[in-house]
Amino acid sequence: MYIFFSFLFGGIAFMIWITEFDKKQIKKVNTVLRESKSVPPMFMLKSTEHKISKLKAALNTDAIIHNNGKASIAAIYNNNENNKQLKIQDLMLLSAKYNDGLISLEEYNLKLDELLAKISRNGSLGLVG
Repeated sequence: MYIFFSFLFGGIAFMIWITEFDKKQIKKVNTVLRESKSVPPMFMLKSTEHKISKLKAALNTDAIIHNNGKASIAAIYNNNENNKQLKIQDLMLLSAKYNDGLISLEEYNLKLDELLAKISRNGSLGLVG
């Protein structure tokens, strides 16, 4: 009978210990989740940085010069400076809106995609792969 009660009390003590441990873990997880809601997604941030660098390279004045150092004739004739200036202004305005917190990271990323699509569709700004 003594062995039965010792196992019973030991089991109850073990169950109490498990529930206390579980409460502590739930509190830690909730804290991490609460803190991670304010952090932008890492991969989306990297993707955005990559798109910005690609756009800057495409809008650079030397972007029409290819790997061999010569500008292609089609790229020279299709290069519209006003169009390029508008796209640079679009990028600057978009970046300013994101930096001021007027648009979210997801929306910023989508608008960068649209701007990249416009540039690659024109084919006039030397966007290489």
